[in-house]
Amino acid sequence: ELGWISKVHVNRPAVVRHAEQIKKWRTVKGNWQAAWLLKAVTCIDLTTLSGDDTPSNVHRLCFKAKHPIREDLLKALDMHDKGITVGAVCVYSARVTDAVNALKAAGCNIPVASVAAGFPSGQTPLETKLVEIKLAVEYGAREIDIVISRSLVLTGQWERLYEEIRQCREACGKAHMKTILATGELGSLANVYKASMIAMMAG
Repeated sequence: ELGWISKVHVNRPAVVRHAEQIKKWRTVKGNWQAAWLLKAVTCIDLTTLSGDDTPSNVHRLCFKAKHPIREDLLKALDMHDKGITVGAVCVYSARVTDAVNALKAAGCNIPVASVAAGFPSGQTPLETKLVEIKLAVEYGAREIDIVISRSLVLTGQWERLYEEIRQCREACGKAHMKTILATGELGSLANVYKASMIAMMAG
């Protein structure tokens, strides 16, 4: 719906004002704070994306994913039997099999996420991105984190961006797809808004 995209306008002074107000909001304390922090842990993708990743450090990461909080702290909060784990383990596609095997050996069902589609630069031909996605899914990734081609945003090629994200989504099959926008490289808040809208339109 290019009509929606062409009408996007961001009131930057209002955004800045609202961001300043957020700093003044009251935060929760005591048991409520502990509850929110524990909930936050369950939403984390515990991640290693280093060029020197090995099966052994992925294995250690998976152990940490299953045991993200010290047992004594969980007992003090009476949460030791609630099965608190992180939301996912995120690795490069070449390490997906290591993570899947480590989590299976640990007897837990934490999903493995994989960055793909030319992460982190996005400067990869679409055909290569699609192959990388399909391989990560084949290796056992249940979530694919793609990164968009920022050049398409910066040059206003909205239909091409939509088509690229749509094809990536299709390549994921049953795996969940998350779209990384790299907002610091999109030039303006309006571009961030437009890229967000297109990512949602593309599924």
